[in-house]
Amino acid sequence: MPSIRQLQITSFRNISEAKLDFAPDLNLITGENGSGKSSLLEAIHYAGLGRSFRNIRQTPVIQHNKDYCAVYCQLNNDNYLGISKSNKGANEIRVNGKKASTSAKLARLLPLQLFNAEAFQLLEGGPKARRQFIDWGVFHVEHRFYDAWRNFKRCLQNRNTLLRKQARTTEIAPWDQEFCRLAEQIDDLRRSYLEIYLPELAHTISRLVQLDGLEFQYSRGWKSECSIRETIERSWGRDHIVGHTTAGPHRADLKIKIDSQPASAILSRGQQKLVVSAMKLAQGAQLANLSGNTCVYLIDDLPAELDRKNRQKVCAVLHDLGGQVFITGTEETELIDTLQTSGFDATESKLFHVKHGKIEASEAGLKSA
Repeated sequence: MPSIRQLQITSFRNISEAKLDFAPDLNLITGENGSGKSSLLEAIHYAGLGRSFRNIRQTPVIQHNKDYCAVYCQLNNDNYLGISKSNKGANEIRVNGKKASTSAKLARLLPLQLFNAEAFQLLEGGPKARRQFIDWGVFHVEHRFYDAWRNFKRCLQNRNTLLRKQARTTEIAPWDQEFCRLAEQIDDLRRSYLEIYLPELAHTISRLVQLDGLEFQYSRGWKSECSIRETIERSWGRDHIVGHTTAGPHRADLKIKIDSQPASAILSRGQQKLVVSAMKLAQGAQLANLSGNTCVYLIDDLPAELDRKNRQKVCAVLHDLGGQVFITGTEETELIDTLQTSGFDATESKLFHVKHGKIEASEAGLKSA
């Protein structure tokens, strides 16, 4: 059950230097807006996934006038993860002191669930966000998935290149065969995961909000009545015209509807946050059920869009899941009250204050309120 024991940050956003020891259960991070609370969560996200959660180029994560940034963390199981980025090159990833070629090794060792404003894209955004959401779950419980998806992306890229070049059928045929094989494998893995995830999701949603008619419908990326081989053959002419592959697992989606209408068009902002929270919490529960691992939960600005009662519901589920939790907010006393009434133990938690990029741990912890 991975958790972060210690985190070291150098020149990341507005955090010049920090060395922090965390509680294995709850870590509350308070401070004014713009103080660096989200940057701390972003640094953890960077260490676990090798990328920022903000929709901008990665270069700005390096502090102004600095040549590089670095984030290192020691896990409770004695694994060490590190990632650094210079102004001149790509990320350098290290796992237990050895260079790693991809961030997949980071993600495998430190499963993260992020709750922030971008999470609404699961409802409001396009299919890509929901595909990535499904694939996070499959990746963490089915080790065959990563290689299958990586090989599929390479196959798709080569097929699309040939389509743009107006290549002959005989040139594309070998890629079609591999494309179909991998497409079926990816779809099977996704379906197997969703078959056990969706009941867990229904249970989690019932703890947070009552929504009649809410449905989650998996669309595999091609018509259910056709095989992928038939689909590729039928779409050959269209693919040739547009210059890319128009059907396959890269077009999959998890459609979220209420009474056949997009849920984002019907739900209030608060209801949307509860549904999105349930989706992520259920993934954490499913990870624990299938692998025995728990997630590290990063929750940026818990109070946003949620009243006190609904914050308590979310925190109660978090408490029951048993993973390490990081929560940011501006109202310290109110947040501590919410967390304690949700079951979190003040003696097993830590409180951090952030001001102008400087992070200090409160000696009294959550009992300081």
